Amino acid sequence: MIKDLIDITDANILLISSEPLDSINELLKANQFYKVESTDNAQTITAACQSLKPDLIIFSPLANLSLTELTTQLCALETSDDLIPVFYLHNPSDGVPPLDSAAKDFINTPIEPTEFLYRMSHLLMDRLASLELRSYSETILNTVEQRNQELKESQTEIIECLGYAAEFRDSETGMHTIRVGHYSQCLAKAMGMSDTEAEHLLYAAPMHDVGKIGIPDKILLKPGRLDGKEWETMKQHTSIGEKILSRSKNKLLQQASIIAINHHEKWDGTGYPNSLKGSDIHLYGRIVAIVDVFDALTMERPYKKAWSTESALELIKEESGKHFDPSLVELFIHSLPAILEIKNTYTDDSTHTDLLNEYLSL
Repeated sequence: MIKDLIDITDANILLISSEPLDSINELLKANQFYKVESTDNAQTITAACQSLKPDLIIFSPLANLSLTELTTQLCALETSDDLIPVFYLHNPSDGVPPLDSAAKDFINTPIEPTEFLYRMSHLLMDRLASLELRSYSETILNTVEQRNQELKESQTEIIECLGYAAEFRDSETGMHTIRVGHYSQCLAKAMGMSDTEAEHLLYAAPMHDVGKIGIPDKILLKPGRLDGKEWETMKQHTSIGEKILSRSKNKLLQQASIIAINHHEKWDGTGYPNSLKGSDIHLYGRIVAIVDVFDALTMERPYKKAWSTESALELIKEESGKHFDPSLVELFIHSLPAILEIKNTYTDDSTHTDLLNEYLSL
């Protein structure tokens, strides 16, 4: 138990009295309580409490400071749940001690040494045990928070790598997935999503094409145009992605499954796999639909040159109300400076590719 580990003689004690307390001082020292300070000045009590940080105040009323007034000082000094306990030396001729005070216990004067030590020891034990328990609880809480953060970071790395794995199957670089994540977060913030939900999109959006893991290489890596049957197979990556991701109870993966199944739907209902129309398409899918197309158009590949930003924007404007949610197109155009900053930060150069390879080696 905590109390078995506490040495109460290590406690800080403040004596407040206008009367000589030599007998109490001697009694304390005789019982190995050496961290004791005294004051008879009401004006110095606050400073004494701040410097000594007493675990217990032994108090006998001063001419200009009652127990009630001392309690007021202590309440101003500390929060109510951390009030320094007071052991009140009570003169029986003063009547009943105030009940609405910081006094945890009182003893009539003149004191009886054995009873005084017994009661004081209990007050100190309760105080130090409470402080020790609080410290222990804070340590546990900090440890749990640290472990939760480490777990979150590990989950995020796994999720990122899952998105990169799909991208690397049919592309020279996985930076596409990183940009799609950041573009999605940017657009989510522009439309007023909370920082938390926008951050979820940052990590969930890169998994939009994870279903490509289930597409045969002869189709996925085919250099030429897909025939009708091959195209139908390719379109299955949306359903495959949803099946892979929806099995998890992880919130990010659940959101990623929504994106996987929705990001090729079109505002006018001509998309796939479910021909959803308008607001029936989940908002996450509508966001990723725009940024995925923008990034695909503006990145260079062995089989095509990169479109200019202007040309890509023209197509997106033309597809407003057809492929894309018109309100999101307007927000995307309004957010263009931030979009371009992301585009210029996460380029397909070797530095970022090396960084990506580090992720994949985790």
